[in-house]
Amino acid sequence: MRCCFGTTCCISRLNRSKIENVMFETVTGPFHTFYEPMKAIYDELMVKHGGDLDRVRVGMPKVNYVVSSLPKHIKEALGTTAESLWFSAEDFAKHLNHHPELTITEYVNVFNKIKDCTEIYESGILKVALITEYERPYVVILKTTGNHSEAYIVSLHTSRSGYLKRIRKHKRLC
Repeated sequence: MRCCFGTTCCISRLNRSKIENVMFETVTGPFHTFYEPMKAIYDELMVKHGGDLDRVRVGMPKVNYVVSSLPKHIKEALGTTAESLWFSAEDFAKHLNHHPELTITEYVNVFNKIKDCTEIYESGILKVALITEYERPYVVILKTTGNHSEAYIVSLHTSRSGYLKRIRKHKRLC
């Protein structure tokens, strides 16, 4: 069976996800080519696992969506050599669970604003927080892998003023 990614069906990859060192498929193009199939798989897994988010995240396909290329100033803030910023299907499942109010349009518009972000703060080991605007403020948390070769979005959400104040108390990197 073929899926939207032109490979074997996403569902069949669930069985392979149990194998260690699974290579992650990379998806590029419009966000809906990632969003729609991953949302459908998330919904099915939520039913199958009775809403157990940990089991759902483990069951998500090993797929990364390429959000954008990483601008030099964000690469420097993260201390990474990564050329691309990724959003994993596993983290997408977490977002769907914790931030169901986010629309596909919000994701796309915030992703498009990341490269122009000039408000960057430390946010823990291997992480930075970006504050960007699209109709309202959003906080996007980026993380690099331990060897600094990959960069991921681990959190994206609208922000209340109290949270913004807390983030802005951290060391500003840009």
